[in-house]
Amino acid sequence: MLDFKEVTRTYTHDEAIKEASRCLNCKVPFCKKNGCPAGLRINEFIACLKNDDVNGAYEILMDGTNLSPICSRVCDHRKQCIGNCIRNKMKTQDPVHVGPLERYVMENKTIELKPVTTWSDKKVAIIGSGPAGISCALELVKNGIHATVYEREKHLGGVMSYGIPEYRLPKKLLNEHIEFTKRMGVNYVTEHEAIPSELLNDYDMVFIGCGLGKYKSLRIPGEDAKGVYSAGDFLKAVNMKESYGEGEGVKLQGITYVVGAGNVAMDCCRTSQRVGSDKTVVVYRRSLEEAPASKDELDDAMAEGVSFNFLHNPVEIITENGKVKAIKCEIMELGEPDESGRRSPVGSGKYEEFKCDNVIVAIGQSPDKNLTEKFGIELNSGYIVSNDGITTSDERILAGGDIVRGADTVVRSMVDGKKAAHIIIDRLK
Repeated sequence: MLDFKEVTRTYTHDEAIKEASRCLNCKVPFCKKNGCPAGLRINEFIACLKNDDVNGAYEILMDGTNLSPICSRVCDHRKQCIGNCIRNKMKTQDPVHVGPLERYVMENKTIELKPVTTWSDKKVAIIGSGPAGISCALELVKNGIHATVYEREKHLGGVMSYGIPEYRLPKKLLNEHIEFTKRMGVNYVTEHEAIPSELLNDYDMVFIGCGLGKYKSLRIPGEDAKGVYSAGDFLKAVNMKESYGEGEGVKLQGITYVVGAGNVAMDCCRTSQRVGSDKTVVVYRRSLEEAPASKDELDDAMAEGVSFNFLHNPVEIITENGKVKAIKCEIMELGEPDESGRRSPVGSGKYEEFKCDNVIVAIGQSPDKNLTEKFGIELNSGYIVSNDGITTSDERILAGGDIVRGADTVVRSMVDGKKAAHIIIDRLK
């Protein structure tokens, strides 16, 4: 059975230098211009690596990103920087692998960014310790603004802690980065559900980066049966056990069906393979071409033995004595593209049943309205309304990440947090 050890490895020194030497140092670096949501100076940090200047590369990375150890592992590099490398247009189609180079730098640098020596008297509270929250806090303390992060869970990191599996993102590495932010001056308060109206009594401004707290359900018969899991509950329980040694985790037996084909679904199906399932099948109402998961995640799931059942849409979870017995699906066909640009699934009126013992529902996330309705700012279906993706209806409250833009990537939430920090800095001058 597969285990939870990290599946990728760090380059050796010689491998890193060799890979860096393949960079063509383009006058117009499309890896940065079109590929990286953070606008990371990719060509410049790689140029430092070519000269074996790891610390110089580190300084460039820390100027552009606040989550380098994490993003170097979990970013969709093939869609972003690697996908925009000019070498893709060459006959060999062998782009420079940016993520592993970034990871090499972060694991081999011999210096560390130092905290500022002069601090403002201004204080900012941050709700949520996920990618947006940590990024905002770190950017603020880099600029001498006091930042305190409030997290309602026991462990810091948000989705990075509870959602991303250990084999993709070791929590030891995540916690080391959080400790670095503490050395930089960030304060954290855990197991505390903070409300902006209360925080504004003690802080000059508030940033909300709480992410999405709910996972969508299928709303079909049988979904309340024993053996049915929501993606969030499943991944959190497994991470608590495997990463923190807490709780009983999850032990699966027999055949597990994972509903959905996004990145969360890939985390679920690959985790299912690690916690006892004899067979794991992803069922998705569209085809492989329409699957929203990254190509790397899909490839890795297939390589680990996960099966895929495309063009099938679950309509019922069949039970026996309160337990999952099978899943009934309508056979789908592809129609015209919808607003997402993907071809719409159209029911055929024909159905198939598949024997299974467990079902994991991974079809998307939504806001925790019980939380966001306490914020006292303009909302739309629980999401925070923002005209520019950062500011809100209250000038002292900013927001970013998934709670504003909807479910998205770690790097985009990181960028939102950094942007918000600079708006805060300007407003507090």
